Amino acid sequence: MQASIQPMFTWSQERIFAGGARNIVLLIEWKGGLQSEENRKRRHKVVAREIELRVWLEGHVTVTGCYGCIAEAGEGRSILLKLGKILSGARRYVALEFAMAAKPAGIHEALWLQWQYKQPPVERIRELPLKKLGLEYTHHTDVFTAGCCFYVEKHLELLKMQKMLEEAAEQRAESQIGTVSENLRRQADKLLLLAARSGDMQLVKEAESVYKQLDVAGQMWWRTTATR
Repeated sequence: MQASIQPMFTWSQERIFAGGARNIVLLIEWKGGLQSEENRKRRHKVVAREIELRVWLEGHVTVTGCYGCIAEAGEGRSILLKLGKILSGARRYVALEFAMAAKPAGIHEALWLQWQYKQPPVERIRELPLKKLGLEYTHHTDVFTAGCCFYVEKHLELLKMQKMLEEAAEQRAESQIGTVSENLRRQADKLLLLAARSGDMQLVKEAESVYKQLDVAGQMWWRTTATR
């Protein structure tokens, strides 16, 4: 039977300097599988719920950031990502940021990952096979000028925007409006610059959506203060 979720993992860099590196990002993507002809016709059906991803870290790996969900500390050197549910045909993303300590040149294991979820309609708990991810360490200095994988960079910035919008919704006090709005506008500017470099229209649409939200929020705030 086909798995209810179809995961994919992409590093921001496939090679890092042997002396260690920071801001190394792993983009985690999963798609809701289409398990039967009936599900293909009903693309909005929940195919997995209570999705969890357990990540075990090798000794030279440290988590420095998480975008798209909250990472909970687990037993030993592990973290747990609780990822909710997914519909058939849908795609979701989270990104983890790491610092990598120095290692000899060569390919070294970095992470071990395992998915667990409940599969409707019988709510049976399923696990995917344990997945091992590694990175290549090198003494070649060309890694310092190598750019980040665009696909990872794009979704990382979109996840950062999503997080900022969620925080803005929680910080509606007037004393915080200016700072929140400025941070959102800077992130929207960053999306536009990335779009100009790549030609990616999804980034343009996301930035324009944020600009519109900021304009509406600003107008509402001015109306409120003018009536006082």
